[in-house]
Amino acid sequence: MHKNEEHFDQAKLDLEVWLQRMESRLAGMAPVGHTADVLEVQLREQKGLHAELHQFRQQVEAFKQLTQKLVTAHQHEDTTRYKKAAEHINQHYHRLDSKVIDRGEHLHSAMTSLHNLDRSLDKFLAWLSEAESALETLEGQEGGGRGGAAAQLKELQADVDGQAHAHRALRSSSLALLGGLAPEDALMLQLRGDEMERRWQSLKTRTSDLRNRLEHNADYWNALLLSLRELTEWVIRKDTELGLAARQDDHRAFRQQLEDKRPLVEASLRSARQFVAGDPSGELARNLRRELVKLSDKWNALIDKSDQLATRFEQNSIKLKQLTMSLEEASSAVSRLERATLSWSGPRSAAEARELLSNLRTLEQQLPSLQRNLEEARIRAANIGNGLPNNLAAQLEDCTARCRALQAAIRERRDQLTSSTQGEISPGPSSVQPPWERAVTPSKVPYYINHSTETTHWDHPQMLELAHRLLQLNEVRFSAYRTALKLRAIQKRLCSDLVAISAASEAFDLHGLRAQNDKLLEVADMVLVLRAIYGNVAAQEPDKVDVPLCVDLALNWLLNVYDSQRTGQLRVLSFKVGLTLLSKGHLEEKYRYLFRLIADPQQKADQRKLGLLLHDILQVPRQLGEVAAFGGSNIEPSVRSCLGEREELEATHFLAWLKQEPQSLVWLPVLHRLAAAEAAKHQAKCNACKQYPLVGLRYRCLKCFNFDMCQSCFFAGRLTKGHKLSHPMHEYCSTTTSIEDVRDFTRALRNKFKSKRHFTKHPRMGYLPVRSVLEGDELESPVASPQHNDMHSRLEIYASRLAEVELRASSPQDDDEHRLIADYCHSLDGGRQPPAVGGPASPGQLMLVIDEEQRAELQAMIGELESENGALLAEYEQLRGGGGGDRAAQQQQQHDVLAEARLLRQHKGRLEARMQILEDHNRQLEAQLQRLRQLLDEPPTSTLQTRSVTASQLNQDTPGRMSQPPPPGDHRTVLARNPLYFVYLTHRPRYSWMYEMIFVQDGVGVDSFAPVIGERASADRAAVKRGRP
Repeated sequence: MHKNEEHFDQAKLDLEVWLQRMESRLAGMAPVGHTADVLEVQLREQKGLHAELHQFRQQVEAFKQLTQKLVTAHQHEDTTRYKKAAEHINQHYHRLDSKVIDRGEHLHSAMTSLHNLDRSLDKFLAWLSEAESALETLEGQEGGGRGGAAAQLKELQADVDGQAHAHRALRSSSLALLGGLAPEDALMLQLRGDEMERRWQSLKTRTSDLRNRLEHNADYWNALLLSLRELTEWVIRKDTELGLAARQDDHRAFRQQLEDKRPLVEASLRSARQFVAGDPSGELARNLRRELVKLSDKWNALIDKSDQLATRFEQNSIKLKQLTMSLEEASSAVSRLERATLSWSGPRSAAEARELLSNLRTLEQQLPSLQRNLEEARIRAANIGNGLPNNLAAQLEDCTARCRALQAAIRERRDQLTSSTQGEISPGPSSVQPPWERAVTPSKVPYYINHSTETTHWDHPQMLELAHRLLQLNEVRFSAYRTALKLRAIQKRLCSDLVAISAASEAFDLHGLRAQNDKLLEVADMVLVLRAIYGNVAAQEPDKVDVPLCVDLALNWLLNVYDSQRTGQLRVLSFKVGLTLLSKGHLEEKYRYLFRLIADPQQKADQRKLGLLLHDILQVPRQLGEVAAFGGSNIEPSVRSCLGEREELEATHFLAWLKQEPQSLVWLPVLHRLAAAEAAKHQAKCNACKQYPLVGLRYRCLKCFNFDMCQSCFFAGRLTKGHKLSHPMHEYCSTTTSIEDVRDFTRALRNKFKSKRHFTKHPRMGYLPVRSVLEGDELESPVASPQHNDMHSRLEIYASRLAEVELRASSPQDDDEHRLIADYCHSLDGGRQPPAVGGPASPGQLMLVIDEEQRAELQAMIGELESENGALLAEYEQLRGGGGGDRAAQQQQQHDVLAEARLLRQHKGRLEARMQILEDHNRQLEAQLQRLRQLLDEPPTSTLQTRSVTASQLNQDTPGRMSQPPPPGDHRTVLARNPLYFVYLTHRPRYSWMYEMIFVQDGVGVDSFAPVIGERASADRAAVKRGRP
């Protein structure tokens, strides 16, 4: 018994091993071949495998018998194992046998198909030969009986149509077989297939030509002409319908109509071309040619137009999918934020308010991505245009409205929480040191109290120190460099050179300022944005940034530039522009961001938006008193220069204009060059001060050999023997290379041989000039904040005009410097300009306007103080009449009220004294203005000469050393930033005391300058008595 089981297990193992080996052999056989040789080899291999499998069948049968014996011998025991083993072996064998048989059938089928293809191809080629012979016979009989030839041609055409199916089958079979053949066999089969295709197409063409020739009669061609005209009319109607196909489904149906009509149109065109190819004559031939050309052109145009429309529909379909996805993401984000707002509740304490404010900031961080998604969706919707479905347009508007409502809710929530944590949001008193104290007005505008001098200032103490340092830069001759140096000093002090444009943009978006250019921003909101910006910078540069101080200084600078009246509100565009101009980044990146601030969803800007941007940019040099050198505060010439003949402006045009460095903005690239050159060292010696090496900007003369100047000497306008101001100079921001040295040497060599007349006749400007501030009508420029009309612009215009009059009366200078300035002014068309329409006709009228406005302001201020004084007195009497309470507290309160009333009376007295001084001041001015009127009536005796030159024109001069005004004290630091201060420094007319009066009375106050006015007026009266002008 045990021996039989061992024999059974061994037999089972042998069978399984053999069956697995046979399966491996079957699986390793190559796929069914495509050639006769390969198929024969595979058939022999399959037959050998099948024979071996058949021979082994005896062992399978023996194993079955052994199993049967074991089952019989152990019929009283469990023999399930033996039965299952025998059944498994038997199934495995039969399965393998079936696979081998199936492979044989596949191989036989492939061999049969191959033989059938060869036979079918030979048979079709034989038929082609017979058809070609028959066609040649018909072509030979074409001149004979037309009826018999037509009948035979009809039979041949029917035969050709009947063989078309066989031709398609052979062609498809040949192409399918090519991929599996050997290269030689595939080449032979392809050559046979190409030969068959060529002969088949030739047969069809010759048959069609013969049929056309046989049908060449008047009736046939007249019918063809009528068909061409009908088809032309149909094409014209369809072209009209195509213009009305607004949806993709409509176009699909239209395209199906074209495809249905295509065979008829192409057959008609082919027939007409065959007739015209014979160059027949007559009226019918001319009509056919005309209709052929007409139908062909219109049909091709219709097909092209339909293809273009289909392409546009496909593109719009892709855009619609993207727009749908963007709207879905935006809608889900808005819904998520709206759900978060539903859980808001009022804070119960300041600590809870701070915690809720922190959570609100986390919520606000999700707004920029949402706003970007909506902006991208709006751009996609604008690109789709009229093809935008109504439901998507409505969904976009709904998401936009919900986002705006969400921003408003978050803003209100922030204001609510901020009011609950007063003193936590503002930078606080840590930005100033005793004896200074920081305070805020009811509109949250900060001001600073000096307890040692008992004075108040709008400017931060360090801003006052900075203003004093900026006065020293007035020694710089070139206005663009002077402006850039001042801005660089401000930029460093504000640490804005550490603020990247991308970081500032993220902070703007985080606080909901995207696409809110015309919105008014409160001081509290400005502080929040500035704290976010400088907080991020401080996290990266903790040793360089004092956040409270930087926030106070940045806010101080922005208010000085855009809100000199301290109303506590700025437009968002002004806020962004002011920070962007002084931020860190490449110049082109800054230009692109400024354009994005005013661009619409189509990335275009109109005249108004460009004017708003330029107006805000020009407030920076205006604050520094340099705006007159850059075309004045009239933005209209710059807007016209940028737009040209265009109605709308694109980013490429804007960048191209800025790369030319227009006069109004030339100081901005100069600022970037100054910043880039601060760490540059040049291995050269300054020929003026002998400094070596040169640090910063390097200036090389292009007429004197081996002549270099450092930036300090160049800015100061120093001259050395042999070098003149008229010589062209080249500026280097980085270390020069040998190639640049050789190039400059050759240029200097060429300039050596050029005469002085050449440089006079061919002046070169390093910037794009704009016309005078008096040119044309001024564009409407918004005020920086809701305040009284600023008079700076009018004062600049008339002060400049008075300077022109006096400079015309002055004697001409003969030295090179003044000649160069005169040439430059002549290039700027320095002719006498007519007065601006709508302004005062004379300086006297100008001063009367100033007097009236200041008188009205002072009277209004006195009225307010009197009403406040009356209210305080009434309250004081009420407190005195009311009894009760602590006696000591009442006495203290009474003392405080009396002290405040005394101070108010003193203030009122000072204001009345100021009014009297102003009246005396105006009377003194009338005497001087009378003499100026006489000068206005006299003819000019010399050309207008000005020393104001833009610094990027390196071979031109600007104001030289001027006598410095008295050092400012107390509030007089405004002199450095007053726009008319530039007029005083630049023109220096003989009656310069009047200019001092003009800029001082606007920024300092008449009472502090009245002694100067009185002394100068007395001196002038004495000069008149002595007969001296």
